[in-house]
Amino acid sequence: MIEERRARTFCRRQTGLAMVEFAISAPVLLLLMFGTFEFGHFLIQYSTLNDAVRNASRYVAGKGLYGSTQTLKTGADWSSLVTEGTNLAVFGNIAGTPPAVLPLLKAGDITVTSDPNKNIKVWAAYTYQPLFGAAIPTFLGGSISTVFTLNVSVTMKAL
Repeated sequence: MIEERRARTFCRRQTGLAMVEFAISAPVLLLLMFGTFEFGHFLIQYSTLNDAVRNASRYVAGKGLYGSTQTLKTGADWSSLVTEGTNLAVFGNIAGTPPAVLPLLKAGDITVTSDPNKNIKVWAAYTYQPLFGAAIPTFLGGSISTVFTLNVSVTMKAL
């Protein structure tokens, strides 16, 4: 009888403990979950941008030389090739028909250059847009910005 009373007293003391434990652990679990989603989103956008820049660099390097002279294109030929490479990086096609491969990616974010050694460099500076807001509040009352620029560059030898 005494042991039964002790067991009931112990159970009454434990009432609500699960709710307190959940209230303490839920914010940590939510932070981990949202952090995982945000990191996955970041990796997908970085990979997409990297693929777009690599494809544009490959395209421009493949068409960057005049046929028999093997010299880099200049003037209007180079300008139209740069436009096609930029369109390929931004839209995934040389015609430049929307949609863009990444949200808010525009032609001004892409730079195509060449050097005398026949190296073609395509560079992108894309402002990463987070899923869950532009700032994370801190315990001290400030905030940490999650908006930053992804810089990707690829250099290839013109063929």
